[in-house]
Amino acid sequence: MSEHDTDVLHSGLKDNDALAPSIPWRFVVPLHIVAIVSMALTVVFSYAEVFPFTSPLGLYRLLPGDVLVDFVWLYVISVAIGIVVYLTSRHLSLLQWKMHRLITGRNCNYHIQVLDPRISRAGYIRRLIIPAFVSLGLASTLASNSSIADLLFVTESFDTLAPSARGIAETMPLFFLLLLISCFIVILFAPAWLLEDTGVIYERKTEGTRSTADIEGVGNYYLALLKGFAGISTIATYFLIALQTYEWFTLLPSTIEVPLWFFLLPVVVIFIAPLLAMGPISVVYSFYELAMRRNVKDLERRMKSEGLERVVVELPTSIVNDSTG
Repeated sequence: MSEHDTDVLHSGLKDNDALAPSIPWRFVVPLHIVAIVSMALTVVFSYAEVFPFTSPLGLYRLLPGDVLVDFVWLYVISVAIGIVVYLTSRHLSLLQWKMHRLITGRNCNYHIQVLDPRISRAGYIRRLIIPAFVSLGLASTLASNSSIADLLFVTESFDTLAPSARGIAETMPLFFLLLLISCFIVILFAPAWLLEDTGVIYERKTEGTRSTADIEGVGNYYLALLKGFAGISTIATYFLIALQTYEWFTLLPSTIEVPLWFFLLPVVVIFIAPLLAMGPISVVYSFYELAMRRNVKDLERRMKSEGLERVVVELPTSIVNDSTG
């Protein structure tokens, strides 16, 4: 790294330009429009008694109000969780770092990587997609347990469905549980994101051994676990939904005629569900971004008090050029 590049690096760090919020409203606004339109259609069809969600209990057993109020609750909860993320992310990140030290048996050296401001941070969209698929996996796990699903969701709404529409009962609880879980899921991701944005890294101690030092981010350690769960659970969920839909269709008596939309609705809903879940997730993530500059400074100060030092990890010029376009 040349002397000029080093000056640029430290100038960027001083001004903290790399930590400016990067919320792309051109993506967020259409995303929420799609989510709100989908919720509005569900409410309209429920009031018209096309959808079975006509119970005064609404969708969620633990939330007061009917189907309309339940959708309002989703955004109220998202804002409340966003405030929690705004206030607690740095404390949870410190806790995750201490847990990592415990998990690795204190066999690692920890540092704070000086991040090059010319290299962009993790993409906003990627930080919405992974939590959406983790929410899908958790929702599938809960929905597969009838007692838990009945505790959270008003399952008796489906009791009046005709046999030709029973396929809806297989996927709709999963879909609505996904939306509810997506309001909370960022709590799992925010501490790891903050560790990543602060540049907290670790290397296994190799003194006296022939092993090479592997350098990895502490936040990446937790994010890799969540990504693995998202990948495996998503594949399993889509496979099970396809299998359940096929079994339901093949077991119907030949005398029952199934409208095409009864067959397609469960499949379409479950595939667009992660996209709609990104709506509540983006609300909470916006609070994370708004507090990120302050939280990074505070977490770095705490890390330094624990003995961590800032280090420069030099990257090849080609990587810097690719990252900056």
